[in-house]
Formats: sequence, C-alpha cells, structure tokens
Amino acid sequence: MIRWLGEFFDEVAHELRLIWRMFLQPSTWIVIAVLAAFGVVMFFGMRIALRYDGLMHLLGVQLRHCRTLSNPQYLGLMYMLFFFAIAMVYCLGNLANYLGERGKGRYGRESRRLAVHALLGGIAALLVGGGATAILAYWC
Repeated sequence: MIRWLGEFFDEVAHELRLIWRMFLQPSTWIVIAVLAAFGVVMFFGMRIALRYDGLMHLLGVQLRHCRTLSNPQYLGLMYMLFFFAIAMVYCLGNLANYLGERGKGRYGRESRRLAVHALLGGIAALLVGGGATAILAYWC
C-alpha cells in the first residue's frame, strides 16, 4: 500500500514538473493571451446580450431593460456570433499548428503561412466580436 502511494506521488510530482516547464515556454503565454482576449470580447458581448432577454426581465433580474430586437436583428446577431466562433477556432487551430512547427525547428513557408492565417483569424474574430458588442451597446 505504501509503495503504491509513493509511486502515485512520484507521478503527480512528475506531472507538476511538466506543467511548470510548459509555463516557462513563451508559446504557452501567447495562447493564454489569445484566449484572454477572446474571453473579454465574449464577456462584454454576453453582458450586453442578457439585457435583451425577455425571460430575464420576467424573472426580475436587475439589468437595465433595452428595446426588443426584431427577428432579422436577432438573426444577424446569431450569424455574427457564429462567425466569431468559427474565426476563433480557426485562429486557435492555426496558432497551435504554428507553435508545433516552430517547436520542431521548422521556419519555412508553411510556418509563415500558419502565422499569417492565425493572425488574420484572430483579427477577424476580434472585429466581429467587437462589432457585435458595439451593435448591442448601440441598440441598448
């Protein structure tokens, strides 16, 4: 029993060392920064979007009430949020592939293409997410 427990704690310590080494790499902090930027856009977008939910107002949630959106306006916002999600996944996928290429020591045309696509996907996601947030703030 004691031997098993010692092996378990050795494995946990090994995993913690691996996690520590991962946090020492700059690529980990780049991914965390990209996720934080997307999270900020999503936070403010959802905060504003909840003001439009009629059910929230019926339940008495204390948010400032905004005017009701029509069906085409809701549909437009749903398309924008769908495009935001697609652009975010595209950006993170290309960023992961780029960091994988760089980790293998490949600095060729493919790694540059992945970096440019990750940057363009990130810019598109932030523009669409920020645009949806701005539109919702304007309608409120």
